Amino acid sequence: MKNLLFITLLGLSTVSVPAQGLNDQVMKIANSYEGGGYKWSSSGTPKSLYFKDTKILSKSVEGTFCSGYTFTVAFDVMDNNQLLDDLNLSTVKWLQRSWYGSTEESAESQCLFALKKLKIGTEVLHTNAKAGDFVQFWRNNESGHSVIFLDWIKNDSGEISGIKYRSTQRKTNGIGDRVETVGIGESNIDIDRLYIVRIKG
Repeated sequence: MKNLLFITLLGLSTVSVPAQGLNDQVMKIANSYEGGGYKWSSSGTPKSLYFKDTKILSKSVEGTFCSGYTFTVAFDVMDNNQLLDDLNLSTVKWLQRSWYGSTEESAESQCLFALKKLKIGTEVLHTNAKAGDFVQFWRNNESGHSVIFLDWIKNDSGEISGIKYRSTQRKTNGIGDRVETVGIGESNIDIDRLYIVRIKG
């Protein structure tokens, strides 16, 4: 979907300007949620989600957790842009389970696997990541996190040394921004197990 705004300058030429990208919409919705506590229980979502008048997830009973928050943001962006219109209920439920890593085939890359499989999202190289991309990463201690990319932290040599993201976690008592280190330490993020996907516009 490439909507273009055409502007005529001085009546001499026409310039095409891309309409607002979906990453901007991702960030607008992501920033509309704040705090609320972190709790690994229930659906993990900050609100109930509906697909064609059918509830697919109830609002989390208490707090939120990472997959529930990021899925809510992605779901709203996809729904607002009619990217789910051609799907049926069972496929949308599959999308949710895959996003949460609840199936064997989605367990590693989760959001990337789900969106790429349905051709709603595109895999993004680390060097091309931008705010509003969705990320699933794993730390060297095997713990993982589902987040929305904000920026890379780089060392004096220009190498990636950390990631700034938005998600929900204990460190921010719910939804908020956080920075984590990429490296070889036990609690550091393994850059080789960091997966990035962008919702297609």
